[in-house]
Amino acid sequence: MNSNQKFNFKLSERFLANYAEPPEDPLGELSHFEMGWRCFCFEFDHKVLIEIGDEKIEVFLDLDICMMIENNFPQEIAKLSQGKPIEIDFGESWFTIMLLPIDNKINCTWIKFGTSCWEKQFECDRTHVLDVFRGFLQEVMQLAVDKGYITLEEKEEFISPAFASSTDAAVLSK
Repeated sequence: MNSNQKFNFKLSERFLANYAEPPEDPLGELSHFEMGWRCFCFEFDHKVLIEIGDEKIEVFLDLDICMMIENNFPQEIAKLSQGKPIEIDFGESWFTIMLLPIDNKINCTWIKFGTSCWEKQFECDRTHVLDVFRGFLQEVMQLAVDKGYITLEEKEEFISPAFASSTDAAVLSK
């Protein structure tokens, strides 16, 4: 297992070429927040650089990060902070990141599937991983607020599970 501590999710430059269709809600089933979030990701698409250990991959706000965050990402951060394993799927880019907390470290398994398959494992600092996830979530949600796609109240309510955990220190001391 590589013990390289690098772990980062970075919002990068705007991606202006849009190959997907704009989000729709013909039946009116989505909330203001859900539709606003999807429209933001589509209309303000950005590249996102993911770095784990010595591996780097570039994904896009629309569709990979949009779906990652919609798939209960704040709750997943909370689970990770409580010492529970999580799995983050990036179906559009054909990879999965599995995170398993052990004491003050996180065993991170990066699995690439599709035409070329591989699996790599890294050991990352637990506090750093949680800080990266929370910081990235805060950054992209605030950008959606700043651009007028979601309200500040919607953002705060949505991200609150990621920041509500007071168990980080308690789990680390076990």
